[in-house]
Amino acid sequence: MKKNVYYLLILLIASAQVFAQSEPRKWAFDNYHKYYNPKVNEPEKEQAIEKLRAHYATSTEVDGRIGSVKLSWKECSELIQENGAFKDLIDKERNVASTVAEAYKRLAKIAISVRRGEVTAEVALTPSYLKSIIYYGNLEISRSNYVHRFHDSCFSIPSSAVSIYFSFLKQMDANESGQNKNPLLKEACDMLKVTALQSWTQPLRKDATDNNVVQIERFRHHVWWVGGNGLGGWSGYRAVMPVAVMYKSVPMIELLAEVAVGGLSNTAQNTNETDFWNEGMTVDGAGWGHGRQCLIWGYPIHGSNGIFGILNLLKDTPFNKNIDRENVDALLNFIRGGNFYYYKGYILPCLDRGSMVYDNKTSVISYINIVNNLITNYINVLTKAELNELTQLKKEAQTKNIQMKDYPAGMYNGTRWFFNNDDLIKKTDDYHLIVNMASSRCSGLESADNTADNYNFYTADGLTLFQRTGYEYKSIFGAYDVTASPGVTAREGMEKLVPVTNWEGYNSLHNFAAAATSGGLNSASGFIFEKNNTYDKKDENGKTNKITNEILYGVKANKSWFIVGDYMVALGAGVNNNKPEMAGTIRTTIDHTAWENEVTLIQNGKEKSLSGNMGSILADKNPIWIKQKNKFAYTLLPEFSKKMNYTLETKETDWIKMNLTNKSKADAPKSVKVFKLWLDHGQKPTNDTYGYVVYIGKGNPAAELPMVVTNNDTTLQAVQSMDGKVIGAVFYSKNAIMKAGTTTLKVSAPCAVLIEKVSKGYIISVTDAEMNKDLKEIVVTLNGKSISFAMPQGKECGKPISQTVTL
Repeated sequence: MKKNVYYLLILLIASAQVFAQSEPRKWAFDNYHKYYNPKVNEPEKEQAIEKLRAHYATSTEVDGRIGSVKLSWKECSELIQENGAFKDLIDKERNVASTVAEAYKRLAKIAISVRRGEVTAEVALTPSYLKSIIYYGNLEISRSNYVHRFHDSCFSIPSSAVSIYFSFLKQMDANESGQNKNPLLKEACDMLKVTALQSWTQPLRKDATDNNVVQIERFRHHVWWVGGNGLGGWSGYRAVMPVAVMYKSVPMIELLAEVAVGGLSNTAQNTNETDFWNEGMTVDGAGWGHGRQCLIWGYPIHGSNGIFGILNLLKDTPFNKNIDRENVDALLNFIRGGNFYYYKGYILPCLDRGSMVYDNKTSVISYINIVNNLITNYINVLTKAELNELTQLKKEAQTKNIQMKDYPAGMYNGTRWFFNNDDLIKKTDDYHLIVNMASSRCSGLESADNTADNYNFYTADGLTLFQRTGYEYKSIFGAYDVTASPGVTAREGMEKLVPVTNWEGYNSLHNFAAAATSGGLNSASGFIFEKNNTYDKKDENGKTNKITNEILYGVKANKSWFIVGDYMVALGAGVNNNKPEMAGTIRTTIDHTAWENEVTLIQNGKEKSLSGNMGSILADKNPIWIKQKNKFAYTLLPEFSKKMNYTLETKETDWIKMNLTNKSKADAPKSVKVFKLWLDHGQKPTNDTYGYVVYIGKGNPAAELPMVVTNNDTTLQAVQSMDGKVIGAVFYSKNAIMKAGTTTLKVSAPCAVLIEKVSKGYIISVTDAEMNKDLKEIVVTLNGKSISFAMPQGKECGKPISQTVTL
């Protein structure tokens, strides 16, 4: 009896497994029959589809996924057993997705070798080859739809499937027209269409669009289906267009054209839920990816390139969609703003998930394909002035040093506040300065311990980078202590950090970040820093994810930066360690950069070499500057900071530790020279302050500081130039009052204010620090005169507003 029960149990388990496998397989084939439409019944569109199929049959686009296959086509072919399985992949089949992805890449390599003329179709299309398509296809489509099915299932495998299909288009056409008598070829052709469709169906969104993937909402408001992840070019992302052509589906092609035009738009904090895409280009001129992370060089550009690939392919067909004024405006805004994140051939560090990958080469700015597309294919939508602008930009881009000097301050050069990304940037021919802040409105960079930087923990904590070449920081990341990131107030302890995968990044608990600027030389900016992990939230079962790297948390500070000409003043107030029981000194790092040149001390106009490679500099009533030749000079504000520590050292590197991709970087240096400056707050600071100045101009700084700090507390941080021509203030409280000599300044709401004296009066710039969509105006009262500033609404909420006034 017991034996019978045992056998019955085994039978039930086996039956359940078969059923579990058959349900997703049935679902996959049902979708194939649902969306495959070989009868167009519209002669003009049918002819266009045939031309598109011929295009994919000869295009080198199909080569995009096989680069990782080191075997030759012949070696790949020889590894296929009679049943279709690759000999060397059998033991790896427990990892279905990666195994099928590898197998399909190999099969694609063989197919592409046919298209290249390296082997004939008759030789390549063996029974075992066709069985291999079917064998691995069945493994893939029998997987549950309720497990994680992302990169391999929706990107890699479908891309390989369309590569195989279009490389053998003659045979596929013969099969679909009924001329083929080979049942294996028919089954393989069907399987290629089934697996390729996963670019449209996987992963399940678990909403109504899973029942009909051919609708506009399928490609909106989900990280898996927007920007680069939605239309990012099929050799690297989704093969949605070639699948639509493979399926001869007019609705699919028409939908993609509509999505493409819709995707050439921008988004912003206060309109994010109603914008066409909730990632991609942002209204401030930068861009988001993977939520509200400033991934300007990834998903916005990948998405735009994919869009242009679709629109250009359809340009002379009945499916053509023209871009309009709104599309062009969004692209121009992104092109102008994106230039600030690039300097002299380098993508700036800590603005991408792979910043710590070793790369010492310069490159043309990444969005150059967008510029070329507008000039080449959409000149009819551009004004003459815009065409001239883009033509000049294209020319300068080739020099890897974009200047665009004839354009207004804040457009290509000068100072700009990226209000959707909490970034302040000043860009000139001589230097580049970025202050990367964070509010609760957007996030810092994601980390991933196998596919991205391992330690993207401090990128939006007030990170402050000073550069003349664009390579000062990138060159030393192999030996970087990220707890000593420039501009950041944090608990030391790099050795205590462990890599984590955090797809959403880190930000601040507080909804406060702003910079006021008119676009020129000056600015006033600040934020309230208290670290938050946006990934630490409750899962589906209501359990809170375990917090790792506790040393990241518990530090709070009001931090501000004021740019007055070629000087930057950094202030801190309310520096607190809310976890005083935790070991580790709290420090504010001034700089942590490459040590390339002689380091000297300057006081009262006299310069001398620095003695020793480590030590401290005590503040003095007359500024004592520490300067690296041809770089930057740093000094303390003695009323807020008494001592500055420094080290000059050669450090061994571990590039792989910082990013696993570096294992292929044989030329990465084994050691680097590092210059580090910092302020020590001790282990248990309570309402501590700091203040320092960085001279970012050429030559040596003036003997006396050209500005004075008027306020530095948790209600107001402010500076005024000694000549009274520049005032910068960050009001954390609307009740704070700035008083400096005969000057009095008040505001009606938390904000950043910049006042610049000009010949016609004063240019006053104001930015709402809380990006309050219900705030209609901010009143600035200067020396008793009240000036009303209408706050930008809708997409431009949070943008600095400037006006010239006379007193």
